[in-house]
Amino acid sequence: MRHRPPLTAAELVEIYDREPTPTVLRLLQEIHRLRSTVLRADQIRRMIGKHGSAYVAGTVWECFERELDEEPCLTDPQTPRQEKRVEATMRRLDEWRKNGRRD
Repeated sequence: MRHRPPLTAAELVEIYDREPTPTVLRLLQEIHRLRSTVLRADQIRRMIGKHGSAYVAGTVWECFERELDEEPCLTDPQTPRQEKRVEATMRRLDEWRKNGRRD
C-alpha cells in the first residue's frame, strides 16, 4: 500500500482545530514522538556523512538506540488486522509467482 503524502505541521494544527478531542490530541502527540525519532535519525545521518566515515557522538547514538529499542512497531505483536493484511499480501505474491509474474 502506498503512503499518502506527509502532513505538514500546519496541516496537523488544522486537523486539531477542526477536531479538538482528547483522541486527536493523543494521536498528534504520537506523531510528534515519531517525528522526534526521525529528527534524531537525521541528526545521526548528518554526523555520519555521505561516506559513512564521521564519528557519531556516543550519547546521541545511545539515545537513538534506546528510542528504537522501545519502539512499539518493532516490539509489539501484530494485530489481527495486520496479520490478515500480511496473509493477503503473501497470497497475492504466491499467485503472481505461480503465474510467472515477478515483482
